[in-house]
Amino acid sequence: METSGFNQKKLAILDDYFPNLKTGFRVSEFNYYLNRYLNCEVFSTRYDMHFDDYAAVYPQFKDRVKSFTEFDWSGGSYALFYSVFLGNASSFYFVYEMTNTPFVFELYPGGGYWINDADVDAKLIKVLQSPLLKKVIVTQKMTYDYIINKGFVSPDKVAYIYGMVTHPEYFQAPAIKKYYKRDKSTFDICFVANKYMALGLDKGYHIFIDMCKKLAPMANDIMFHVVGGFDKTDIDVSEIENRITFYGPQDHNFFPQFYSGMDIVVSPNVPFLLIPGKSYDGFPTGCCIDAALHNVGVFCTDLLNQNEHFEHGKNIFIIPPDAGMIAGSIIEYYQDPEKLYLMSALGQTKFREVFDFNAQMSQRAAVLEQFI
Repeated sequence: METSGFNQKKLAILDDYFPNLKTGFRVSEFNYYLNRYLNCEVFSTRYDMHFDDYAAVYPQFKDRVKSFTEFDWSGGSYALFYSVFLGNASSFYFVYEMTNTPFVFELYPGGGYWINDADVDAKLIKVLQSPLLKKVIVTQKMTYDYIINKGFVSPDKVAYIYGMVTHPEYFQAPAIKKYYKRDKSTFDICFVANKYMALGLDKGYHIFIDMCKKLAPMANDIMFHVVGGFDKTDIDVSEIENRITFYGPQDHNFFPQFYSGMDIVVSPNVPFLLIPGKSYDGFPTGCCIDAALHNVGVFCTDLLNQNEHFEHGKNIFIIPPDAGMIAGSIIEYYQDPEKLYLMSALGQTKFREVFDFNAQMSQRAAVLEQFI
């Protein structure tokens, strides 16, 4: 990748979670900027907690990932600030104002942003109507429509870049896929999500477990896998305890080998539960994107009709948040694995096209390069 120094003033990324290696999309995106712009630095409020682990993996960037104790509070060093999520843009807003420095931020769903909430709307108004705002990047049509229809920002201030940033390694030669009945004797179904609320209701974990209990008696060789902050104490799994494996939270290095043995990922997430009537996920979720890039069949909900690029039954399977109906659909593919593998292969091709790392990042870089 070509690097550039631009002017002597710096692009400063301000964040509350980086350089934690488990925040994979941040690592991928911020590393891209660190590599592309020699005048880029990242300032983190969690620097001390994660720096050593990050520096061991990415020593080439360690000198430009810094604690806020090294921040130039005069503001004279910085040409532009950048953050992801409303929570960060709002929390660091005092820095933008104090240093009188322009900023760009990326408004993903979550991270302090949800709809129909007076306090959140006030934060949106503060940052979106700031004279220091250069651009806001939005990744979902629903987000774009909300901030435009509410009159929070004019369209010329919005860069709509559908999708998200995932790991560039996932677009390279993946681990060799293991096929049911050819390379392995089990049919493997996984659930991958972070835990944000009891029972994982927002991510549909309870639906997944109910689905597992319905599928287990139908076929003895179907196995279930859970990655994320869930374990056997969240919901009783005693009746399938010899068929389900819990892996806990994992960083991105875990997944290529893991997904090589998976046939289906199930993501029955439901909007407006984590924050009642207000919160929603992007479509598809990050776990679905990562699984699809590894040739895993994606079975996911789309209750807000956010799908813009995929065809049900061809390269993705849209499910209702109903365990019995999901189980019924999966058993059809279990009985016809070649049909499943055709859909997952077409899905891998389509997901690679839509979420191509360089395409996603070059669009973001083009926004920043207008102002640095």
